[in-house]
Amino acid sequence: MEKKDEENSVIVQVDKTVVKVTGIDVKGLNIQQLEKILLDKLKSMVRVIGVTGESIEMDVYGIDEDDILREKDGIIKAIATADGITLSDLAQISSVEKIKKVDFDKIPEYHEGTCMKERWLNVH
Repeated sequence: MEKKDEENSVIVQVDKTVVKVTGIDVKGLNIQQLEKILLDKLKSMVRVIGVTGESIEMDVYGIDEDDILREKDGIIKAIATADGITLSDLAQISSVEKIKKVDFDKIPEYHEGTCMKERWLNVH
């Protein structure tokens, strides 16, 4: 029995915003604790995707950029309660970017050795 294309369709929809917080001091961060703190604060799933000594980058699901920017001080204060994070006077949400919708036929190919994020930069 041959399956029709309709039966093999895959629909993926992710309502995701990438948020970067800078101006913090990160040493020995407990990522799971931070994700739980932000989940409780934002009432939405959060995944930490990048950490340096001075910044944290995270995916926030189901929340628009405007809502995040409106709540930025509260988010930074919540982040400061996680073990391993110290705020500086310069702590800020330095970028908030909603992930774009892409047609299946326009998904860029991944080439080994290239940055996963960069392949999405020129998608409109």
